[in-house]
Amino acid sequence: MADANSADLVLASASPRRRELLEQLGLVLEVTPANVDETPRPGERPADYVKRVAAAKCDAIAGARPSDRPALPILAADTIVIVDDQILGQPTDEADARRMLLALAGRRHDVTTAYRISFGGRTLDRAVTTTVAFRSLRPAEIDAYVASGEWRGKAGGYAVQGRAGAFVPELRGSHTNVIGLPVAEVLADLQALEALPRYPPAAFGVRSQP
Repeated sequence: MADANSADLVLASASPRRRELLEQLGLVLEVTPANVDETPRPGERPADYVKRVAAAKCDAIAGARPSDRPALPILAADTIVIVDDQILGQPTDEADARRMLLALAGRRHDVTTAYRISFGGRTLDRAVTTTVAFRSLRPAEIDAYVASGEWRGKAGGYAVQGRAGAFVPELRGSHTNVIGLPVAEVLADLQALEALPRYPPAAFGVRSQP
């Protein structure tokens, strides 16, 4: 975890993918995962669900942050895969991963990430949706992907930045959104709130080679 005095942003998420997307831009993060109930409510639409969970994560961290800590922007996000107006979360086991891949194969689905930023007494909410097309998958491909274990911890049971990229002939919208965070939109909103005074660092924080 970064020294709070040097951090640019509080990331209210345990996702290593969100952390990597932000850190590769040279941002120094204070990672403080939020613990909230992510159970969908009866009859709750996917779009409403993902916005509610993202907001709850941000508010939980903002409300618990000690007053003597530096005033940093807080970012929380939640990502879901939607097919037939149903939420595909993270598979619970291999059978669940197989079920999800079969549901996605040969068709399009939506990936929505909702996020909330809290800074300086203001909050900003946004939801970004990317449409992803899967080609038809042979049974042997599904078997091999499930055996690879890449699906673990991934909404919808796949990682587009990994082996599952071979399943996706078309993607409309933010590519990083499917990974877990629509970086372009997040940065634009943080800048609109004047929440990143040190961004971008020189060479995006990459040290030159001797």
